[in-house]
Amino acid sequence: MQFGAPQQVNPMKWSIAEEKKIKKLYCQTKLSLEEIARMTGRSVAALNNRLTKLKVKRRKPLKFKYPSKITPALARIHAHLSGDGNLYHSKEKDCYGPWARYRKNLYRTKYYLVYNNNYQALLNEFWQDIFSTFGIRGKKSEKNRIRVTSKKAYELLKRLGAGGSFVWKIPKEITGSSNAIMKNWIRAFFDDEADFDDDGRIRVKCVNKKGLIQLLKMLRKFVPCHLTPKKGFYWGKTVCININKKDSPKFFSKIGSLRAGKIQRINAIK
Repeated sequence: MQFGAPQQVNPMKWSIAEEKKIKKLYCQTKLSLEEIARMTGRSVAALNNRLTKLKVKRRKPLKFKYPSKITPALARIHAHLSGDGNLYHSKEKDCYGPWARYRKNLYRTKYYLVYNNNYQALLNEFWQDIFSTFGIRGKKSEKNRIRVTSKKAYELLKRLGAGGSFVWKIPKEITGSSNAIMKNWIRAFFDDEADFDDDGRIRVKCVNKKGLIQLLKMLRKFVPCHLTPKKGFYWGKTVCININKKDSPKFFSKIGSLRAGKIQRINAIK
């Protein structure tokens, strides 16, 4: 008795179970196409084409909300991008989407806001601030990174001087604003860049002396502090803002910190 060769399954063919799964993930969750593609082992282009053939009603894209004024949330976004964040743009291949077949040039410039931090509370705050300020959602591209794709947000924050370790600056819209705005900028930047010593001292080391002097002037409205050194650069071409041990409780009471909560509680007990 002869048996025929085993039937080969076409890996490109979609099964009924797969189609039901992607419809459920797309319609009943807020997962992006990229996230669903990773979960199903398909490409974004294949996923997009299959949803089109299944006549799945597409989600309405979130509309960008342009902020009419500087808010505490926008001040924190600016500070985070100047601390542990970055602004950049790049030309990328875009060969999927409803208009892909009509596009002559497959490459287009995309604009990104990226924030990296190991502290989950700060990542969550950044994500929420982006959504409340601009009406758009950031995506967790890696374990400790949130990336936002938006040309309008990029241009606004670039105009306000955010991003770039050597060139960031604090605009007059923040330095001349209310105490609440200034405190939120300081708190966000310190949570990214400050060293909170076990002895109670606080120090921010930075290569951007002009930006640090702007920060120093704002900080002195709330807490005594000093710049080291006053002239030239410190080791490794950096300068430092220092808050002495006796003044650190005032920093925590007036400015606060998400990252240094344990130190704050210890100082409060003392």
